[in-house]
Amino acid sequence: MRIHTWPPLSFILILVLALSGCASRPPEVTSVQAAASPAPAEPIEIEFWHAMGNQLGEVIDELVGRYNLSQDKVVVKAVYQGSYDDNFNTFLSSLGTGDEPNIVQHFDVATQKMLDLNQIIPVHTLMTEAGSLQPTMFINPVRRYYSDETGMAGLAFNLSVPLVYYNVDLFESLGVDPPPANWTFADLRALCTALQQPEPEQYCLSLGSFTWSFEQMLANSGGLFFNQNNGRTGRADQAEFGSSRGVEVMTLLTDLIESKAAPPLDNTEAIELFVSGRAAMLIESSANLNYIEQNSAFEVGTGFIPHSPTSERNGVVIGGGALWLIDAGDEAENLAAWDFMQFMVAPEQQITWHQRTGYIPVRIDLYENEVLEDFWAERPNFRTAFDQLLITQTSLADDTPNYAVLGGRAGTFPEIRTLIIQAATQVLEGKASPTAALDAAASEANGRLVNYNAFFQ
Repeated sequence: MRIHTWPPLSFILILVLALSGCASRPPEVTSVQAAASPAPAEPIEIEFWHAMGNQLGEVIDELVGRYNLSQDKVVVKAVYQGSYDDNFNTFLSSLGTGDEPNIVQHFDVATQKMLDLNQIIPVHTLMTEAGSLQPTMFINPVRRYYSDETGMAGLAFNLSVPLVYYNVDLFESLGVDPPPANWTFADLRALCTALQQPEPEQYCLSLGSFTWSFEQMLANSGGLFFNQNNGRTGRADQAEFGSSRGVEVMTLLTDLIESKAAPPLDNTEAIELFVSGRAAMLIESSANLNYIEQNSAFEVGTGFIPHSPTSERNGVVIGGGALWLIDAGDEAENLAAWDFMQFMVAPEQQITWHQRTGYIPVRIDLYENEVLEDFWAERPNFRTAFDQLLITQTSLADDTPNYAVLGGRAGTFPEIRTLIIQAATQVLEGKASPTAALDAAASEANGRLVNYNAFFQ
């Protein structure tokens, strides 16, 4: 992979124009010819693939349009490629075809595979110019998550964490206290008992994503998903989600489904169940906060996710995604793409992105921003996500890294996620215990990890 350190975009564009004018000495011209204005240079076209649909996609289009209107040297074309998985698979299929995008947004668990590609330009190699972005501008969890041993490789853009959303009106009408800041799986079970209603399809808890809920509760309880310290100190070659902590989480979630306190595993309307009042609580990404508040006919409250009753609260793993710069083999084109990426994480854009969605700002300087302080005072649910991230214990008592909340890293992580669903299905169909189901899933995951790692030995 070629790594470049380039001068500012404006300098390169001016230099290209200047060199094109110095290629040969033109004949002398008349005063009329000399007065004629030179033809303007064509703007550089950049293609940006993303996975933000519906309301989120509308905000992406707004930000891209804002960039295109802010200058005339670069034109960015945003292309929605479907879900995170769809976008990721389409990108992998494009490699080597010449149809790769300049920039691609990928979800958190694609990080290891992106690091293994020879077509990315790590953004830390571009953070050398005066006035450029610097790694220290980003909050610690995202900076660490998207870094390799040499620095930030992907540019954190859309940061989210899981939230517990709850129906304030329902809780008050039943005389039930809302979830406390520090609560356990036992507290969740007790709360569901208190919220149990006789009406059919009235649920205690709706799960936006079973696998993400599993991962986050496991991390909050101090459990690892992979060995090698969650793949952070070496390539993960064994799954560890079948530990006693993992069994606790799988038992909890499948028990809630079996008892009808939570909807069936194949439910695809988790958010709608909550906003329609058919579920008292919802575990879902903070990215959907704006939509949930706008579409609920009741007051919405937010809180933190629970942890094992035999563990301390550890915190959450960041979710969301990063922008990755794909080497186009052209310095001016690469730098034009980098210019747009810097624009997308500038304060004005990050404030818009946060207020219109629920994604958390990735920059440190925005947590004492007057505009956001006023916004959080009016809409405190938007502050909950940041507060939960703030209390996440990224280091243990002995100052060593808390790898549980730093998140798992493996090249086959997206595919391994499907094994958690398969394990839950086995439990719910009565074909395996939580322990046996997770053991089988871990065995399958180990094979996939070994096969993937063989390419890099």
